[in-house]
Amino acid sequence: MLRKKYFIFRFLNRFFKKETKRFGEISEGNYSLDKFFDLSLDMLCIARLDGFVLRINPTFQRAFGWSSEKLMGFGVYTFLHPEHFESTNRVVEDLKRGKPLISFQNRYLCADGTYKHFSWTAFPDLEEGLIYAIARDISESIEANQKINQLAVELKTANCKLFEQASTDPLTQLKNRRAFDEEFDRLIHSLKHKKETLSVLMIDVDHFKSYNDRFGHIEGDRILIEIASLLSKTLKKNDILARYGGEEFIVVLTDNEEQAIITAETLRTTIQDHRWEKRSITISIGISTLGITSDKNKSTKDLINEADKALYESKTKGRNRFTHFRNLVRL
Repeated sequence: MLRKKYFIFRFLNRFFKKETKRFGEISEGNYSLDKFFDLSLDMLCIARLDGFVLRINPTFQRAFGWSSEKLMGFGVYTFLHPEHFESTNRVVEDLKRGKPLISFQNRYLCADGTYKHFSWTAFPDLEEGLIYAIARDISESIEANQKINQLAVELKTANCKLFEQASTDPLTQLKNRRAFDEEFDRLIHSLKHKKETLSVLMIDVDHFKSYNDRFGHIEGDRILIEIASLLSKTLKKNDILARYGGEEFIVVLTDNEEQAIITAETLRTTIQDHRWEKRSITISIGISTLGITSDKNKSTKDLINEADKALYESKTKGRNRFTHFRNLVRL
């Protein structure tokens, strides 16, 4: 047993002596920096302070694709993309003043005719008049990021389109009922806090069913499109206009009662006086208004119901007219 341990000790002793001797040789400089330079997977080069290359490693040559002979004496501006002349010149001047370069990117023309993206780190040695540079080809990473960004833009565009489709009436291109309800809720909440008024106009096309029955649904759709256009052109930019369903339209005005009545009459006469191809078209309107203090507890549903009741009164009284809900209350 002791004999066995003795032989193990002698083996380990010889091994450590051998390794210590080898490490000492390495420490004394008997290793190959040239091999390290040539085997590096990073692009390595040594250049003069004016940017002309004195030495490159194989990885550098493979990245550019040009022959080593062509790259020797290669200047920093030789194959540089024109867009990067100014920025590259600035960092070269910094290197000449002894300032290290950390992660600078530019593009160079390569042998295959493409411009590749490179990321550079460089350290100047002013005493020797040399620059030691390390670079990596980051073209694939740049292209991948560009594709990701492009996909993000396309996704955003698609989402916007889907949102627009979900919130737009396909026939008239006005807001649909769902979009209107959401916007109306936000607006009334905001105006109540600001203590401002608003008015709702419920609009119905008079005798639309008989028009459809006589001239057909295609002509009926054309009428709705034309009415939507006329209403849009007449209203202010910040007014909310939507197709509420069938031949009904709804408008929200950030106006008081008097101004809402003026707007309603303007809309009525605009439709009445328009030159219609088949026969004259008119509209009936119901109006409700949210007061500054007295109506502060009213909801959007309350205002729409009031406008709808006023609209019914306009239809009952002969159509082609407007009625304000306050007039019904006074009766």
